[in-house]
Amino acid sequence: MNERLLDVRSLRTNFLTGGGIVNAVRGINFHVDKGEFLGVAGESGCGKSVTMLSIMRLLPDTARVQSQGILFDGVDLQTQKMKYMRSIQGNKIGMIFQDPMTCLNPLYTIGNQLMEPLQIHKKLSRKEARKRAAEMLDLVGISNPERRLRQYPHEFSGGMRQRAMIAMAMSCDPKLLIADEPTTALDVTIQAQILDLMKNLKQKFDTSTALITHDLGVIASVCTRVIIMYGGLIMEQGYVEDIFYRPAHPYTIGLLKSVPSAGERTQEQLTPIPGTPPDLMNPPPGCPFAARCSVAMKICALAQPELHEVGDNHAAACWLNHPKASHMKGRLEV
Repeated sequence: MNERLLDVRSLRTNFLTGGGIVNAVRGINFHVDKGEFLGVAGESGCGKSVTMLSIMRLLPDTARVQSQGILFDGVDLQTQKMKYMRSIQGNKIGMIFQDPMTCLNPLYTIGNQLMEPLQIHKKLSRKEARKRAAEMLDLVGISNPERRLRQYPHEFSGGMRQRAMIAMAMSCDPKLLIADEPTTALDVTIQAQILDLMKNLKQKFDTSTALITHDLGVIASVCTRVIIMYGGLIMEQGYVEDIFYRPAHPYTIGLLKSVPSAGERTQEQLTPIPGTPPDLMNPPPGCPFAARCSVAMKICALAQPELHEVGDNHAAACWLNHPKASHMKGRLEV
């Protein structure tokens, strides 16, 4: 059995708004093993980013986070004070945000922003931190690192800014790297370069990685295991091969059908998932996907299904996978 680095138990995150309480994450359980590359996929608003920001304690004051434990390297983060959290943010846990321009301070040079976590967490002198910062820029494929350290974010291209964010996130040798849609705003060529870079860095440092994305192609290219989220819940989880070739939840199947296949003729239309995601201010009592599901049964709208094992390390939260509904599984068409 692989050793777990992160173990999240019954995580719930709500937001207090003027219109009511938004139930963004509704009691999920998952883990990240040491050295693994986990993908977290799903539509916008399904709870992917909120889940990771809950773990990092980076949510606004309107958020309310509850759990039965968020164990990171044996320590329950839920019980720790913010002083401890600040000591691991950017240190033991690194994070790459979706848009580097909103995370990189336009008033400070790239060098100053790379050096700051090294001076705070690693207690390096300014000279040592600058040397390490230059090494990290070189490691992520940015040429002339000494000159680049003196430049500001606006002087970098989109791909270079993302590389700088990766360098910053990896500079303190984190045990866990969280990447939130790291390739969304980049063109296809730069996307491929960034993904190759992340794979190479993982192999070099053996860093556990949780990649948040809505792009199943990205999941297929870099991840070993994947979690599919919808409506603040986990719909399915398993190894990438199982999710792509043996999906067991109608939502996962819908996602796969909405993605173009390699070599698919351009005149062939994709199959979109009809309907809209549930209102998380008033979440349905049953499966959140029931209203959009073509194979939904009466019970689907009444009771929320648990994750049922459908294979080795493969589980799906669908009533069709309940042991007493084995005769119904043939209704799922991949």
